Amino acid sequence: MTTNEKIAALRAAAKAAGADGVLIMTSDPHCSEYLPGYYNALPWFSGFIGENSTLVVTQDRSALWCDGRFYVQADKQLAGSEIECMHAGSAGVPTVAEYLGSHFADGQTLLLDGSCVPATIAKEYIDALAKKGAALKSQDVASPIWDATGERPALPDTPCELLTPAQTGATAADRIAMVRAELQKAGATALAVTGLDCVGWLLNLRARDLPCTPLAVAYALVTMDACTLFIAPGRLSDADTATLAESGVTLRGYEEIIDAVHALPADEVFLVDEKATNYALYEALTAHKTVAGADPIFALKGIKNETELKNLRECHIRDGIAVVRFQMDLEKALAEGKQLTEIDIDTMLQKRRAEMPGYFEDSFSTIAAYGANAAMMHYHAEGDVNSAIEPRGFLLVDNGGQYDCGTTDITRTYPVGPLTDNERRYYTWVLQSHIDMARAVFLDYCTGFALDTFARGPVWAHKVNYRCGTGHGVGFISGVHEGPQSLRPNNPVIFKPGMTITDEPGIYETDEVGIRIENELECVDLGENQYGHWLGFAPLTLVPISTEPVLVDELSRDQINWLNDYHAHVYEMLSPRLNEDEKVWLKEKCAAIGR
Repeated sequence: MTTNEKIAALRAAAKAAGADGVLIMTSDPHCSEYLPGYYNALPWFSGFIGENSTLVVTQDRSALWCDGRFYVQADKQLAGSEIECMHAGSAGVPTVAEYLGSHFADGQTLLLDGSCVPATIAKEYIDALAKKGAALKSQDVASPIWDATGERPALPDTPCELLTPAQTGATAADRIAMVRAELQKAGATALAVTGLDCVGWLLNLRARDLPCTPLAVAYALVTMDACTLFIAPGRLSDADTATLAESGVTLRGYEEIIDAVHALPADEVFLVDEKATNYALYEALTAHKTVAGADPIFALKGIKNETELKNLRECHIRDGIAVVRFQMDLEKALAEGKQLTEIDIDTMLQKRRAEMPGYFEDSFSTIAAYGANAAMMHYHAEGDVNSAIEPRGFLLVDNGGQYDCGTTDITRTYPVGPLTDNERRYYTWVLQSHIDMARAVFLDYCTGFALDTFARGPVWAHKVNYRCGTGHGVGFISGVHEGPQSLRPNNPVIFKPGMTITDEPGIYETDEVGIRIENELECVDLGENQYGHWLGFAPLTLVPISTEPVLVDELSRDQINWLNDYHAHVYEMLSPRLNEDEKVWLKEKCAAIGR
């Protein structure tokens, strides 16, 4: 089926159900970022494979919303179809709610699968439609179309395992107690844990149900005297089942969560996070007493304990060695005149990571983007979309690994030949932005909103901006994108020691170049004085940053000092595990620069 035929099938299904349109989001019952293929319907229907998007199909038109990371990609992937690409956040572009208000009239109905839409979004759409006398109905008409083709993946059921306290620094019982304490503070007695990363953190549970994200499709339900894991039967070993039982955890079937909620006493008070709860489950929870508030696990897991931090530091040493060896391979291949493609870059990097102890998969699909392709922030080479690496310009490589001691995320932009003056300027500005964020010193009341401007200053000085946040939290053997902390203009979360964050400013000039430099940072305590409690960042990522493209005269003395200190630290941490040739190479890459 072509994209237009799939859209026509959605129209027909809506009409057969007595409705006037269908909405599909990139979401699942757990409000995940990376979805199990079973739930990822939007790419199949639209042809657009980016994240965080919404498709609306009415009886006479269709439109898809994407954010700034995917404008270029969406325009290309939707070309030739009837779907109108909506650049969310751009001037003159309506929001999804505004669009629904304009295209649905009195008596009309919009369908969506309530189990795959966050409650807060469903309620927003209900309100927008109600203003025009239209209604929203929870009904899944997309799945039968997809199922009938035989192309829909099965619901994942990979083997599960429990991380040990030596990895996480806590048992399930420890973490359940932490959650109960937070519920008491909130005036609640129960919590339905819906986020797969939250379930994983709570119970030390891991699996391979998601691409690049070692989590299990499951729910948990915590009350003051019980904890239940809802997961398909047979996925845990007898030993792990017994370990959970020792922490007071019982097991039930994955589909039983709503029935279990309904069966609880009427006086149970649920803490409900509308943003993290699908609409179908939300309706069950709100049949009880509720207290509105964020799932406390988001904040709890955002601060890594000392055991996790120790393991993460080891993880980044291993990952740094893999990336160093990859760069050596890359430089050798280019020097020998070998013809490489972007897919070759991915293969070369995976080979080096696979050699490292404890590595088991990438933390996301590698972005190897040559030249102008890197202007698409989440570009991915695949099939016929696979450029050759030419002996000029930049190659951007954004990737990460999942290890038995942590999760990594790193971007480097490598010069692969002569550079233009613009490319050197852009690279230098991005490096300045990266350094200013990494060397920030701030008081303990600063939010991600406040800190984001540390990075944007150097690019803003040239009236340049990037349409995304500066950084995101990273999970521990979990999702590569993790909250609640982030470095972005709308993030209100106060930074605390133990939080980890990426530092990844960039410049993306369509059809010209894309440049990004990314390290992971650990928020650290810098002590107190008469002015307050000071915090800063320490680098976790241990990979040299290319200095060949840098216009050194544009760097401040403090920026030069930071870069030289960082490279000295990289050499100190990695060199003991490298052979002599690798040490010589790394010493050259970590050589101090100066005016």
